[in-house]
Amino acid sequence: MNPQRILHLYSNHKWTGPADHALNLAAWLNTREDVKTFFACGHRRGVQNHLYQKACRRNLDFVNGLFLNKHLSWKIFPDVHSLRKIIAGKQVNLIHCHQDNDALTAVLAGFGNRLIRTCYDGEPSPLNVRQRFVFHRTAKIMTASSKLKTHLEAIFPDKDIQQVDIPVDPQRFRPLDKSERLLAEFGITAGTPVGGIVARVQKHRKFSLLLDAIEQVIEVIADCKFLIVGRGTHIDTVARQPVIRRGLDKHVIFTGYRQDDYRDVINLFDFKIFLVPGSDGSCRAAREALACGKPLIATRKGILPELIRNGETGFLIDEKPADLARAMITMIKERDFRRRCSQAARQYAETILSPDRYIRKVVAYYESLCKPS
Repeated sequence: MNPQRILHLYSNHKWTGPADHALNLAAWLNTREDVKTFFACGHRRGVQNHLYQKACRRNLDFVNGLFLNKHLSWKIFPDVHSLRKIIAGKQVNLIHCHQDNDALTAVLAGFGNRLIRTCYDGEPSPLNVRQRFVFHRTAKIMTASSKLKTHLEAIFPDKDIQQVDIPVDPQRFRPLDKSERLLAEFGITAGTPVGGIVARVQKHRKFSLLLDAIEQVIEVIADCKFLIVGRGTHIDTVARQPVIRRGLDKHVIFTGYRQDDYRDVINLFDFKIFLVPGSDGSCRAAREALACGKPLIATRKGILPELIRNGETGFLIDEKPADLARAMITMIKERDFRRRCSQAARQYAETILSPDRYIRKVVAYYESLCKPS
């Protein structure tokens, strides 16, 4: 039996949560004998293409000749022409799209009846005319959140829509002992409780809520640290200056953006805080923390209530400083509870967020679309 030949399209060049998943999916599929994957992503002249570089390092069969811009532009017309040639030349059976514009390109190329689209939004939002046009002509749709699945089913009742649990690599992200090197770098004494947040530091990411809660925590537990992992153009006004102004600089540590030792930084946390989902609706950072066995304290935003089992793998809280502070104090004081949450978080990642489980579901979805009618 000839392998299914799948072309993954991603209309962006930036390294984001959905990009990470699209690349992982293509690479995982490529290890199977019954699937052959190709990968194409967006590019901008003069801009470093991190996604292309990572695809090459994963030994993916990269397809050139497509602009695949994130935003709609005239370049979609040559892309449609080029895509038709690529489909014929590579003998592509299916196209798997991950963004709006790559899905539109595939539909305009006349391949909608062999198109699967993954939607990463955690919360439903109104569909524009272009999105409705594409969804109507897309063969199958996969959603990261059940809320989005329900929303789309109400609009497209005859469409085959499946909710899938976006996986995390349990070998890459796993529980590790706290790094002595990093503890020394951040000036943290071994045994000190550590909470952490991973986020781009922006005005809408609720850092004032976090700092309000930390003020309440240190009134009860003086010996604790909080790591802010990330960067942002407004980091000084949004976080650094408020931390100093509030006198929290002995408790709050800015690690900056971490790449090579990101997993080791996560493993410094005793628990992770997640206040607002960013541009990645599937909340990659939350899934990675669960795989590292880190209990999560999160608001009821987006997909977070679907990822966190309240009282088992962490806490779901209201957006109130007192609620956040209470949850953090419990995590710090109740070590046995924290340990149980940690074990449950890792088990959840190994089972529900398992790549093998996910790949079996995706391949079955592919096969259902390739069956002769």
